[in-house]
Amino acid sequence: MVKDSMLARGEKVIFRAHSHWKAMVGPVIVVLLAVAAVNFALLRLVPDPATQAWQRWTIVILATVLALWFGLWPFLAWFASTDTLTTRRLISRRGVFSREGREIPVDRVQSVSYRRTLLDRMLGCGTLVVQTAGETSDVELYDVAHLERRLLQVQELLLHDEIPAEGNPPVDGEPEPEPAPGPEPGADDEHGADGEPDART
Repeated sequence: MVKDSMLARGEKVIFRAHSHWKAMVGPVIVVLLAVAAVNFALLRLVPDPATQAWQRWTIVILATVLALWFGLWPFLAWFASTDTLTTRRLISRRGVFSREGREIPVDRVQSVSYRRTLLDRMLGCGTLVVQTAGETSDVELYDVAHLERRLLQVQELLLHDEIPAEGNPPVDGEPEPEPAPGPEPGADDEHGADGEPDART
């Protein structure tokens, strides 16, 4: 995660986000299946702790290793991987122990697009494709949550303007300009339309 101390002077964070939670469905299923398999094996296959101790311990250890490798490790990788958009950069961070990072200055971004499957449309996520100047290939951010809102926020930076969207405030945080004040009530009673005093008085 990009800390505030790593930002340049005047640089503001627009959003920080992990990938969509659908990436955690597989690991959760693996952990649940491992727990169910251990319970079945201990209660049905090797139920005697006295004569089948080493078999029982072998099953528990194997199930624990599988749960850690296919359950806990993907969660740590998901938690440690973030995408951050600031007023100056698009920052991507990946990895738990060995870190991989990429930063794209906003002024080098030429266009943004997206791809999404039917499941992505149902879950509100997708792949955000960022095309930059001088790059041989596009930069792709996978499983971006709230894809449409993130796309609007990137486009706002490129256009230097606010795109109306529910729950999406202006990037610079400035309030909308107030309408110019009209003529004071009763002004036409004493003056004509051209501002001169009424001849009737």
